Amino acid sequence: MRTSYLVVSVIVAMLAVVLGAGMHGDETAERNPDRLRALYSIEPPYAFIDGDGRVSGEAPELLRLAAQRAGFAEVDFIHAEFSHLMHDLALGRADVIASGLFSTSERARRVAFTRPTARVSAALLVMSGNPRGIRSLADVVRQSDVVLAVVDGAIESAVARRAGVPAERIQRHGDAMSAAIAVIEGRADVLALSDVSLNYLVQVAGLSGVEVVRLQTGTGRDAGVGDGMPAFAVRVGDEALRRRLDAALEQILGGEEHRALIGRFGFSEANLPGPAK
Repeated sequence: MRTSYLVVSVIVAMLAVVLGAGMHGDETAERNPDRLRALYSIEPPYAFIDGDGRVSGEAPELLRLAAQRAGFAEVDFIHAEFSHLMHDLALGRADVIASGLFSTSERARRVAFTRPTARVSAALLVMSGNPRGIRSLADVVRQSDVVLAVVDGAIESAVARRAGVPAERIQRHGDAMSAAIAVIEGRADVLALSDVSLNYLVQVAGLSGVEVVRLQTGTGRDAGVGDGMPAFAVRVGDEALRRRLDAALEQILGGEEHRALIGRFGFSEANLPGPAK
């Protein structure tokens, strides 16, 4: 069974690179006013490649809808590793990131975020029965032999370091599936990621022998750990595009069409972002 997970993970990653490479075109070309170039990385349910080879997930599908409302005829998707998304955007490889990128003050110095498109909670993936009793980052810090898996470039890595998890006990992976397999195979003890991501891996991708626990938050080492707010991101200074997307999102978010869309990917009423500030 474990071998099948590895095979699926490798195939998905290779397909993503191939499809992404075929969509680059001239990365330095001036923006086509009728087309929107969007970066994504493989992180279900935010973004992934479906069985028909189509880029799908909560973020790409919502962007397609918002782009249509904003007057774009087409969205071209370009694959990148999650840790490279903001760098590639700054280089002009694309116009927008659509990959469940959380809006944070640190990232806002590098990209300009649209209004949030969802609200998700922090969670942990552990072996069934949670044999190490890990329910917080304080539990990870306290047990000196516990290895924490994260997706490279994801917010959980920075949160873990702030909570006091030593760098040598933080295991970085290119995508969520690889990180989850590390837990299943015993190379890591716990994976920190959003609740919707981990629930999707267990309920839809069919991972077995693991369970999802909500990350306990509060004071001490776990202070500041809480809800995450995914959003689209454009280059700093590209206010025209950000305003166009925000205007489209204002019409979409929380509506019937939006609720049906996110429901396909395991998002619930609790994951709606709420009104813009």
